[in-house]
Amino acid sequence: MHTRVVYTQAPRVERRFLDRAAQLDDRSVPIAETYRRVRDLAEQMGIPRPSYERLRLHLRATRRREEDRTRTRDLVLQLAYNTRPANVVVPELLRLVD
Repeated sequence: MHTRVVYTQAPRVERRFLDRAAQLDDRSVPIAETYRRVRDLAEQMGIPRPSYERLRLHLRATRRREEDRTRTRDLVLQLAYNTRPANVVVPELLRLVD
């Protein structure tokens, strides 16, 4: 007879959970801490909790997209207000778009 607690992990993670986890992500703490904070969220939502690896991949991608958006916005503003030469800004923008 087993007396250990066995957790269920989801092969697919629900989008609504990932969205909520991304909202709760605090970049000042490691992703492992974010995982500890949001793992009970899955139980509250009535869904199997995702693996740490799955959540880590999602949060890293989310953080990267946010950084790219911020960088793109800054470059567009530099181009619009002519604070940096276009021949420098445009190639950076094109690299972000690829």
